[in-house]
Amino acid sequence: MDNCYKKSKMKKILFLQPAYAHYREDLFALLSERHTIHFLFERSKNVYPGCQNPQKISYYFIDKKFKSILIGLVYYILKYDFDIIVSSVSNSKRTIISFLYAAIFRKKFILWILEWKKPVYKGYAIKRILKRSKYWISRQIITKANALIVGGTAARNYAANLGVNDSNIFTAFQCSKDINTQNEYFPKEQHAKDKYTFLFLSRIIPWKGLDILIKAFHSLRQKRDDVSLLIAGDGPSKEYCFKLTESLNVLDVKFIGSIVPDKTKTIYMKADVFVLPSYELDGYHEEWGLVVNEAMSMKLPVITTTAVGASFDMVNDGHNGFIVRENSIEELYKAMSKIMGCDLIQMGNNSRKIFEDKNNYNKMANGFTDAINYVVTNRTFK
Repeated sequence: MDNCYKKSKMKKILFLQPAYAHYREDLFALLSERHTIHFLFERSKNVYPGCQNPQKISYYFIDKKFKSILIGLVYYILKYDFDIIVSSVSNSKRTIISFLYAAIFRKKFILWILEWKKPVYKGYAIKRILKRSKYWISRQIITKANALIVGGTAARNYAANLGVNDSNIFTAFQCSKDINTQNEYFPKEQHAKDKYTFLFLSRIIPWKGLDILIKAFHSLRQKRDDVSLLIAGDGPSKEYCFKLTESLNVLDVKFIGSIVPDKTKTIYMKADVFVLPSYELDGYHEEWGLVVNEAMSMKLPVITTTAVGASFDMVNDGHNGFIVRENSIEELYKAMSKIMGCDLIQMGNNSRKIFEDKNNYNKMANGFTDAINYVVTNRTFK
């Protein structure tokens, strides 16, 4: 049942999110322990599988009371006198509305972003105009927010390039659940005898780059027969990728479909190397890529691309994996070939060490707390 609160017990901080994501559970719980905070989720359903019922936090789902998300959002913002509003995604409707409210009523506004690339203006004239307009709005909000919370180095550099003062930027590195909580070493559970297993585990959508991976793996498989590709996940591009595999007659490729969160550990245990080959497509890019964190928690080397936000902070080229140019079949093929000549166990251990250093929910929550404390002491709305 949704948590409700009366006006007399109103929360001073409003935290806006599109939906509840189970991998944010620890972050939200920590913030609730530290602050008087209420979470407002636009949708009660999430595209990510897992727990849909938040624990240990005060929250409400807008769509359970309002047919219109926008009307519900305005209702909650106006009804309760929040002192601070935290929102995410610079050009989302919830961010625009809450930012305007904060500016008009002299409230404090904190923006949390993962974005780190300027949009590409392609397509018809109207489409380009809309993209430019969204970018202008995005830039105005990023630069005028009272504080900015960024998900990593890429987002921080992006904000700095837009002119945000460094003192207004607070880093909260993206965190995933630690799948390997005991920090154990698992001998590979081989699903194909004597094979090096490359794993793709993600939503299968165009810009995740599975088509690039299949083509690169095809080149690799033509050179050697001791490799296999395991594909976990589902999405609108799955059928296309499956047919691509068939048309190329790629051997040793297995699609296993969608995986629920409590089964992901078993899938990672089957792999030798994790690959996230995302590329930018029509303005979409991999703002972070939490599957990189998950794979590293399981002591896996990682191959990823320059279009993945996590690559800036989680992958050290040649140390725990390789970073290749996005949308390059040739570079991905060479990295996959090269990594099999490396010490995969040592690379995997290096991944785990980086994970333990960077993937820390307390440190992530500290970024939010520092931003909140900063705006509390800064009286002027920008």
